[in-house]
Amino acid sequence: MFVGRKELALFAVSVALCAGATEIALRAMGVAYPIFHKLESYRGWAPQPGASGTWITEGKSHILINAEGFRDRDHVIEKPKNTLRIAILGDSMSEAFAVPVESTFWSVMARELKSCAALNRRTAEVLNFSVSGYGTAQALLTLRRNALKYAPNIVLAPVFTGNDILNNARALDGHKDRVYFTFNDGELVLDDSNTRTTRFWFKAMWRNIRNSVTNASRVLQLFREFYYRTKNAWRARKQIADGPVFDSAARDYQVFRVPDDPAWRRAWATTEALLRAMHDESRAGGAKFWITTLTAPPQVYPDKNIRETFKADLKVETLDYPDRRIAAFAKRGNIPVVALVGLLRTHADATGDYLHGFPNTRLGTGHWNEKGHQAAGEVLARAVCAAL
Repeated sequence: MFVGRKELALFAVSVALCAGATEIALRAMGVAYPIFHKLESYRGWAPQPGASGTWITEGKSHILINAEGFRDRDHVIEKPKNTLRIAILGDSMSEAFAVPVESTFWSVMARELKSCAALNRRTAEVLNFSVSGYGTAQALLTLRRNALKYAPNIVLAPVFTGNDILNNARALDGHKDRVYFTFNDGELVLDDSNTRTTRFWFKAMWRNIRNSVTNASRVLQLFREFYYRTKNAWRARKQIADGPVFDSAARDYQVFRVPDDPAWRRAWATTEALLRAMHDESRAGGAKFWITTLTAPPQVYPDKNIRETFKADLKVETLDYPDRRIAAFAKRGNIPVVALVGLLRTHADATGDYLHGFPNTRLGTGHWNEKGHQAAGEVLARAVCAAL
């Protein structure tokens, strides 16, 4: 059947009216699924200041990126009087998109510290500078550019052993958009060659255009969210059906072994050098430097039999090697360190609680849920209070 110009015009007008009405309805209902991160040459990527919307890829929460470009409320740069400022520099475990902002461990810390008598009428203010996917190299750059100007009293570096050590080595990580540090005559040197290429420039330009168009349209955001939600649900079902909870052959889990190849040894050496640099630059900026090692899902899975099977498959006697190594490094450098794995594993065994994972992904895997954040925040607040 022949379709004339009038019919095509009518169809186009109908589609436009329908899309416009849907756009208005979505805005009226507050439905928004924006793209929260953008590419940048300094660190590779960063959150988009002012972005706001719903995150439901894992868990569910409302996300608001502040003017500085991090998931947190806005903070004045000049530190208020009688204030203890704590700056958090981590990755997705600390950015914590999967839980409401008030449930993050750094929000729990701030609330718990209100009852700390050692504060002596000071107010505890916790500032979050964490970004999904960041390794220790990007945390160091964020310390330099963003955190130190807020004059924190304490800089807290949460090390997620599940991937931070791997993220610090190009040979193991291989991320095309990440910046790294390497050694040159024993000194740390920034390697930002990834972000100084024509490829990266065109990719960043395209991403900025795509992000701007998508973030301007709630309809496009809804289609994009539907696609990714369907894709992730299929992937989660496939993982549950296809294999064990934890795959001992996975690259990330090799961190539980004593490194026996040059790439992992370099990754560890780089990580320790980066933490040492964060310590030195924090102290030079007038702040104390702390480290905390966050838990990886296999370490605190509430079924001991699954943990034992995983250890046997990995051929290791303990899953605590990375935490113990970082604790030993911190002790040598006189750096306060809080290893969460022992206390949180005891909590998981005693209660049967899954501290990682969500019903819309897979319990026991992935990022901390609200119970994980609550337990970690309480432990860290007690450690800070005791140190005061």
